[in-house]
Amino acid sequence: MTSDKVTKLIEAVSRIDIVDGFTINENDVLSGKIKVNTCEDGTVLEWNVIIEPCYPFKVMGVEPIRFINKDLVNYLHIMEGGSLCMHPAEYDNAEDQFIHDLEQLKEWVDKYYIKGKKDKHYEHLVVNHNPIRGQYYTYCFAETQDEFEDEDFGQVYYTSLVQGLKNEKIMINFVVQKFTSHKRIKKKVNTCLISQAYLNNESFSGIYCLLKGAPSVHNKFLIKDFDSLSKLFTQNQKDFIHAFEEIYRNKLKYFPLFCGYRLPNGEIHWQAMVLFMDDLPIESFRVGTGRNRVWHTDFKSGTIPWVQTENISYKHFFGRGAMPQILADKKILIMGIGAIGSIVAETLTRGGAKRITVYDIDDKEPGNVCRSAYKFYSGVSEKSYDMVVFLRQISPHVECDSLRSVVDFVVKSYAAENKDMQYIAELFNDYDIIFDCTTDNQLMKVLDASGTTAQLVNLSITNHAQDLVCAFSPKITETVRFVYTMLHRDAESDLYNPTGCWNPTFKASYNDIASKVQFALKHIIRMLSNQEHICSFYVTEDDTNLKINRT
Repeated sequence: MTSDKVTKLIEAVSRIDIVDGFTINENDVLSGKIKVNTCEDGTVLEWNVIIEPCYPFKVMGVEPIRFINKDLVNYLHIMEGGSLCMHPAEYDNAEDQFIHDLEQLKEWVDKYYIKGKKDKHYEHLVVNHNPIRGQYYTYCFAETQDEFEDEDFGQVYYTSLVQGLKNEKIMINFVVQKFTSHKRIKKKVNTCLISQAYLNNESFSGIYCLLKGAPSVHNKFLIKDFDSLSKLFTQNQKDFIHAFEEIYRNKLKYFPLFCGYRLPNGEIHWQAMVLFMDDLPIESFRVGTGRNRVWHTDFKSGTIPWVQTENISYKHFFGRGAMPQILADKKILIMGIGAIGSIVAETLTRGGAKRITVYDIDDKEPGNVCRSAYKFYSGVSEKSYDMVVFLRQISPHVECDSLRSVVDFVVKSYAAENKDMQYIAELFNDYDIIFDCTTDNQLMKVLDASGTTAQLVNLSITNHAQDLVCAFSPKITETVRFVYTMLHRDAESDLYNPTGCWNPTFKASYNDIASKVQFALKHIIRMLSNQEHICSFYVTEDDTNLKINRT
């Protein structure tokens, strides 16, 4: 892009004229000024235009062109420095891209300046995340079991997550566990709706205050200074902050102050700052004279050390995609968490499952990692224990536990002695859905004959992952035998035989297994969510695609 080319392109666009000619500086940045005719009483809007040398390519997420008018900062989609927030379509060459960008500028003028349109979706306040004393901080929070009173305040309790990295600096991560209100004499605990695994971790303490209004400038930028923020706190809230500081001065190095405000939909959003005990922004001083002299607490002047916060409430955490709620709410047992079962467990957890129990009799060893949803980092461990830890790390909304390995002995002992199967049924009736991924034919027969009210789903795979078989209760044993006989796969040759005295196992890579398991799960989830008719099936593969074959 050159000055002459830009000038020529602008002249070809209606309602836009050049105010100051375009020039290029020593850094190859083009700049100039244009005006857009609003067609409203001859009113025009002037914009400074800056075009980076990388144009039309976006670099590190930043658009290479800026239209700037600081007088319009109160309008939607105008950033703090006056730049128009743009998300343009991409074109193959700079000329077409520039014409499109000019047209988008006109569209903004027509929609937001002239017509005063409002967006249907809410945009959070813009926060600039800067390191505090050389480190970044992030606090995750979720919706709570109860509502908050207006102008509420008290202590917030949170726990640590694993440290991260941002801009080559340490990111300290936390998740909020609960809020304890001190507004009234009797304290009230309001727990976050996350799993017990996070609620039961070691807690640290901070402060929360539900403000009188949003801490915003122009309803879209976060307030930057304490002088402007102070008026949004009640005097009781300020006094509580000072009292907290006095109590914890020698116990804490720093603490978060959560500032809450209600969104248009009634939801509360929390924005946090980190306050260090050696540089507190609030002070108490005496005002008045004689008998009217009282202590007064207020903020000092200064810049607010805002940090990053993230809403991890269920609907936000799984907002980009989740399984249907009717399935997510089910209580699920996954028996056998090897190559197939571990992938099933991970997928359901990432899909928003809320209650999962896992079961396996084996240990996770290094050789299991290459084709299962395990990590080498945790070394050798019981599969059930390792999987529970893994699933909890994925989702803060899954309540996950495991059955003891003795279940296998109990179930088969009752079956072998021909005892009443009602006991076995009751053992499993506590679950809505049971995935049997053990490839244990004896367990398959017992479960099939138990009469449990749980929906049974049996998953197995042939050698080299040529086929995946999925059978639903009832008559799982009969279905599995029929399909394997029909497929007529050689299950005894070319198996993997590890060193030592150990049963051989089928050969297949993670990709071979996962591709079929995920394809099968797509249909299983739809069936268990009443979007497809429940029907046993097997998945086969040819040179071009995967195919589901219903029995």
